[in-house]
Amino acid sequence: MKYMTDAMLAGLAKELRKKGIDCETVHKLMRETEDSRIKIDDPDIVQFLRGKKDSITLITLDGQLAKYCKIDEIPHILVQDLVANHILERQLSSTR
Repeated sequence: MKYMTDAMLAGLAKELRKKGIDCETVHKLMRETEDSRIKIDDPDIVQFLRGKKDSITLITLDGQLAKYCKIDEIPHILVQDLVANHILERQLSSTR
């Protein structure tokens, strides 16, 4: 599985690659550039991912973009959900 970060998480893509995870930024995959100053609208990202369904998972902080992905059944990871789940699991395990 390949991963793609949205523009807000461009630095994360680099860190994941260092750990051996196949991850690129939305700009690299869609525009063949790392220049995140070029705006890519959510509908364009969703359309791109529809064409790559089940081969790319989006990693995002953008709740609206994640909502679009959910509707279209596009694999995605909403970072704040992961963080919240991690915190809640630790809180639960510390009360046991």
